[in-house]
Amino acid sequence: MCNLMFLSFLGVFSRCSPTIQATGLIMPPDETPPPLPPKPKARTSSEESMASEEDRSRKPCSLYAPSPLIRTSSGTHARPTPHPRPSRHSDPMSLPVQLSDSPEHLLPPELPPKGIRRRQLPSKDPAECISPIMKKLPVYFKKIFHGCPLKINCSTTWENPSSKDQHLILGAEEGIYTLNLHGSEATMELLYPGKCTWVYTINNILMSVSGKSSQLHSHLLKELYEHARKERMVPLPTHRLLPRKMAVTSKIPDTKGCKTCSVAGNLQRGCVFLCCALESSVMLLQWYEPMHKFMLIKHFDFPLPNPLRVFEMVTVPQQEYPLVCIGVSRGSSPNLPVHVEYINLNSNTSWFTNSGLEKPCPDVVQVNQLDSSSLLVLMEKSVHIVGLEGELKSSRPHETIFSHEVESIVYFEDTLLAVWRHGWQRRGKVSSEVLEENIDHRKIFRLVQSDRRVVLETHPTEDQSGLSNLYILEVAENYVMLP
Repeated sequence: MCNLMFLSFLGVFSRCSPTIQATGLIMPPDETPPPLPPKPKARTSSEESMASEEDRSRKPCSLYAPSPLIRTSSGTHARPTPHPRPSRHSDPMSLPVQLSDSPEHLLPPELPPKGIRRRQLPSKDPAECISPIMKKLPVYFKKIFHGCPLKINCSTTWENPSSKDQHLILGAEEGIYTLNLHGSEATMELLYPGKCTWVYTINNILMSVSGKSSQLHSHLLKELYEHARKERMVPLPTHRLLPRKMAVTSKIPDTKGCKTCSVAGNLQRGCVFLCCALESSVMLLQWYEPMHKFMLIKHFDFPLPNPLRVFEMVTVPQQEYPLVCIGVSRGSSPNLPVHVEYINLNSNTSWFTNSGLEKPCPDVVQVNQLDSSSLLVLMEKSVHIVGLEGELKSSRPHETIFSHEVESIVYFEDTLLAVWRHGWQRRGKVSSEVLEENIDHRKIFRLVQSDRRVVLETHPTEDQSGLSNLYILEVAENYVMLP
């Protein structure tokens, strides 16, 4: 009985087995399954590379990109013809591997050279891109320190020769501090204690007007920086343990009571001059590279205006020494919009170049030399670009009037950047069109005196004596480059 049941079960299984396939579909009993495909032949390396390219071309999700550039023996670069992208319903094997005449719309756009790649906006009509607003690179102020407790008077920059880091050196009421702009943390380090009102760096030498007596000092900046870092670990001040020949800081003789200083360079002679304003005299020094310091050249005895609103050296072609501007006022005629008061350091008898009947200098004034024949003069709400004698220059507009009480100006990227109490404004030099503007009545803006970097300080309006934020002027990285 059991044998008969087992044989019947085998008969049922043998009748059903040919109809079961891997796909799970049941075929009619009168149809036979299709034959299996032949096994692939062994391919050579060239056939495998061809097949791999065809396989890549069959993938519907692959990106269509040209083949990489090939460097030939002659040094030129040839771009192979790109492979076509097959359609969904076409047979890839029926298409050739390479096409000699490819449609232009299939070719990818060529990238511009690396040096001029910029983020671009949709193309517009050339007539719409005439405005100078689009042709000037936008600027912004990058925050470098938040909550600064120092009362900063001046600033300069220095590159550490050991680490190549850029440092911002700040002269404050509390001393001279340094801030590493490339550091991972925004940390200020004390370089030299005592009040500081003016700083300047040249060849790893720091010149400062500091101390209780406001005297001109010379510092070995690299050594001063290294010893200042060691003082945090050594109880005693390190500079007192050094021998006299290795003194990091030295005082410039006969410069007690210094009010301020000015630096100018003579490009024709390759000289750098430093002029020191004292109570009743002026000292002229020149940088002497073999001795790595400023050397005294002349000392003039005469009183300076009090208060001294402006003290700026101006280099004149064919003159051995610069002139010193000690005052400006409104001119007497349209052809002379600005009257400039100079001290002539090239003469031993006639120091003053004016008649002594000039108007008093305005409270808000700033003078900067643009080139060998032009001055940038700020007088209250107006900015003038005039000649060295204050005369009108026909090639440029002589006056730009602002609606706010401008306190400081910067000539940057052929534009004027003016800072007032609650904001800043950027204008074109020629058209005087407002390019950029930032107004915030919750803050008080102030440009820190500097010879290189443009440093901006902000205080909250409600607490002007509280902590401040420091910014440096930068050019926006993403901008539109127009032809």
